[in-house]
Amino acid sequence: MRESSLQRRCLQLARERFRGRVVAVNVHGGGYSNKGFPDLLLLGAGKAVAVELKSPTSGYKVQPDQAVWKRRLEEAGVAHHVVSDLPSFGRVMKEEFDDQP
Repeated sequence: MRESSLQRRCLQLARERFRGRVVAVNVHGGGYSNKGFPDLLLLGAGKAVAVELKSPTSGYKVQPDQAVWKRRLEEAGVAHHVVSDLPSFGRVMKEEFDDQP
């Protein structure tokens, strides 16, 4: 699965399962974000969670500029996850936002 497809599916999962409790924002691209900034920000329950998406079929690994952002965000108290499939994203959502209505 391409990373763009994974991203669409992750955003859809966030909307369907966490509607009204979590805002999922695609911050990748557009030329205004800093190089290496995570693909998604999840906001809810008084916290922010950053998610870097990596397609399992692409062979891409976390790049040095992405590792810098991971460290910076974690030092600021923001959880950071790297996921490569939809079930992993669902587990992150449940872990971070407690998938209970």
